[in-house]
Amino acid sequence: MNMEIDIAESFACHIDAAVTRLRYLHPEWDISASASKVNVTVTSEAQAPVARREVNYALYRERIRSEGAPLRELLLKSVMT
Repeated sequence: MNMEIDIAESFACHIDAAVTRLRYLHPEWDISASASKVNVTVTSEAQAPVARREVNYALYRERIRSEGAPLRELLLKSVMT
């Protein structure tokens, strides 16, 4: 089953990293992405809600990781000095 997941513009810059992570976590899925969509091909219709949830969660995690990086770096610098 092929599904297309629309991605909000605020998450667009995180798509590549999230898709890379998803390819590692779910090698059985065929995943591709464009600027505002992620296409996922799953083996059964029962996996569709799981795939949608995993894509959204991966995007959320990547956004938190990238936006929190400067704060983690500042914290590490302050602890090490």
